[in-house]
Amino acid sequence: MKSPISILCTIISILFVASCISSSKEDKTELNISSHEYSGMEVFLSITGELPSGPKEIHKSQIDSSGRARIEFIHKDTLHAQLVVGDYEFFTTLYLEPGSTIELTIENGLPTFEGDLKIINSYINKINLTQRDGQKYVNANYSRYKTASSLEQQVYFDSLKTFGAELKKQIERDNSISDHYRQILIDYFSLFEITQRLHFDAQVDRDEINIKGRSVVLDSTLSNAFEDFSLQPEYIKYPNYRWYIEMRLWPIFFSILNYRYENGVKTGEYEYIKRAVVRDEKLNDYRELLMAMFIAQMSHSEEMDYSLGSKLVYSFKKDYPQSKYLTELEYMLTDFYQLKSGMPMKDIEMHDTNGKAFSASSLKGNLVYIDVWATWCGPCVDELKYSKKLSKKYSNHPDLKFLYVSIDEDGERWKKFLRKNVQIKGLHGLQNSEFVADSNMITSLYKISGIPRYILIDKKGNIITANAKRPSELVSNNYLDSLLAL
Repeated sequence: MKSPISILCTIISILFVASCISSSKEDKTELNISSHEYSGMEVFLSITGELPSGPKEIHKSQIDSSGRARIEFIHKDTLHAQLVVGDYEFFTTLYLEPGSTIELTIENGLPTFEGDLKIINSYINKINLTQRDGQKYVNANYSRYKTASSLEQQVYFDSLKTFGAELKKQIERDNSISDHYRQILIDYFSLFEITQRLHFDAQVDRDEINIKGRSVVLDSTLSNAFEDFSLQPEYIKYPNYRWYIEMRLWPIFFSILNYRYENGVKTGEYEYIKRAVVRDEKLNDYRELLMAMFIAQMSHSEEMDYSLGSKLVYSFKKDYPQSKYLTELEYMLTDFYQLKSGMPMKDIEMHDTNGKAFSASSLKGNLVYIDVWATWCGPCVDELKYSKKLSKKYSNHPDLKFLYVSIDEDGERWKKFLRKNVQIKGLHGLQNSEFVADSNMITSLYKISGIPRYILIDKKGNIITANAKRPSELVSNNYLDSLLAL
């Protein structure tokens, strides 16, 4: 016979398991899709994390021959997720709550919602459609207004409020919507105007940096670095808003780091950005978010590698040991860890000028210098002048292979360029969307955000560096000789 303590433990265990099952059941969202016109197509439900540039949680399904698809997943928070059918044949934003069941029918490209959250998702789709019209207006008028007077610019931003104005009034009058959901919809409506302002300011600053070669003029204390930047806390929960905030921060972070470089400041990147953030009192409540976004943005820079990434994440972790952003930042590091010196190369497949497939791994046994370029990239073409000299300098070293990987979408333009520049000796390959999936592109595998980019692979097929020196630097030193001697 079991003792009372044993029986009590068993009961507690049963209750615990039952509560976990119940909790999971309550947190599970179901999305049922019906659409005959998209039969056979894949369906993707994409959930953006806390950091827009971090990895996304993606749930997949496929619309079967009967026109049905189903996605189920467990989550604890309300979500604004993007639903995509096929290659964007249909897409919309969905508002999801834990434990909700959404019935979505797509007919003639238009959605109809039933089940839970029917009204709010119907309105969100209508808002999306009005904002797509607004985006067309923005795209057509951006160039005109970026050089206009401040008064004309304000008129332009005021005009963005007119898109969907009648729909907004309808939402405000609709008695079938609770006050809670009405506020969510009104906030969602406001996002278009707010994010376009952020986008406009970011693009103007980027033009100053990229075209005019200028950045924000900072003082030695960095107290004015964020004077033209502000956050609206009620919108931070929206992934779309966070994405535009990160975009707006890029030229500001760039200007701070550029000032650091030009003035020979020895303080590390993380601490220097932190100094500027701390200087601005209006950012007191958002330091954690801004520093996380800074590291996320640095992951796309040419300087980023596992060593720098580890230092940045370590510094952040010291400041915010319980941060909700740490999971995404540490996940980011795993990609760079795989690109460390000594790690096996990530193989790439491409096509030669005759359309024949070959891979970089076929060159194992040689020292391989990979040049990632495109015919439309001015700096890439400029470096090719030195590539000609470099290949000539090492023409007597058959165990050094020069591999030129073009990411041109226009294959004929690439072939024509090579016919005119036969002096560029080496192996030539083309990688583009016609031949290779995005995830297998060299730009994805090697975390390349800008070209030209150069990669060195040793004779064993391991990475020497995923960010090698340019031909213009190598042609005048003996670095490659030292590697050939190994």
